[in-house]
Amino acid sequence: MRIIQFDITGSTNTDARRLANEADFGPLWIVADQQTAGRGRHGRDWISPKGNFYGSFLFPTEQAPAQRSLYSFVIALGIYDGLKAVHSDGDFQLKWPNDVLLGGGKISGMLLETGSTHHQAWVIAGIGVNLISRPDDLPYAAACLAEHHEAPIEPHELLEQMSPHIMHWKSVFEQQGFGPIREAWLKRASNVPGPVKVRLPDDVFEAQAVDLEPNGALKVRLANGTIRQVHAGDVFPG
Repeated sequence: MRIIQFDITGSTNTDARRLANEADFGPLWIVADQQTAGRGRHGRDWISPKGNFYGSFLFPTEQAPAQRSLYSFVIALGIYDGLKAVHSDGDFQLKWPNDVLLGGGKISGMLLETGSTHHQAWVIAGIGVNLISRPDDLPYAAACLAEHHEAPIEPHELLEQMSPHIMHWKSVFEQQGFGPIREAWLKRASNVPGPVKVRLPDDVFEAQAVDLEPNGALKVRLANGTIRQVHAGDVFPG
């Protein structure tokens, strides 16, 4: 697997998109010790101090446009399994759609981007993992590996473990469809089924998470029994 390493860059996702626009579709990793313009979901800034993992995985895909967002769950499984490989005793769980929790705090997040250049579709998964530090000004609990694991883990060590797991789940998805991915994700999920708080751009409500739908939406039941599908937004354990 090709790896492009930077000491410091603006955003590894921006670097990956630049390569895709130049018809270099990988598969490859772009990783950086630090980012000056990292981005999270919904346009949020991603603070990127040195010592944590920052990387983007760029790869071509033949999946139909409606299926490409499901790579979010594929990559999340690979991150989870990679973290388990470096800290087997860790209480890791997955939170919809693609966050990894450790001891109930968010240790990893992802920004998935898709596009097409010269009739070739591509996917970029931008990944951040808190290895030695975590932000403390978030509206939810955060975690870092150093607070749970005595031996320090370097970013390149995590990548060595994580990349093969991502490739494994990517192969499963592309050869067998979303069914096995959905099953594996649910086994690792933090609270599906269970109580959740859903924050949408125009609404906030509490519900019971019921299931993960075949289209990747989170199926929830409101207090009055109404069933809703959450396709985008923030979901926190209730």
